[in-house]
Amino acid sequence: MDVNHMPENRGMLFIFNHQQKLSFWMANTPLPLDIIFVNKQKKIVRIHHNAVPFSKKNLPSGKPALYAVETNGGFCVAHDIEEGMKIAF
Repeated sequence: MDVNHMPENRGMLFIFNHQQKLSFWMANTPLPLDIIFVNKQKKIVRIHHNAVPFSKKNLPSGKPALYAVETNGGFCVAHDIEEGMKIAF
């Protein structure tokens, strides 16, 4: 929230205490983001592309996730990142 700029090829990683269905929103976020939900096996279970700034719409993981990664909007398309892929960090 309240992040006004994110450098190219950077992101934010959110780590939760246990795997569960998650939901984010963009209410206090002024830039479009790709929101990537990842399970404990580090498999991408859901991507929300170009989430709309300042939106109060819930963006759910749909499936249990342990991590969420936020990148600049369009990052996943530009780098051919899709649901079902695994990530490393």
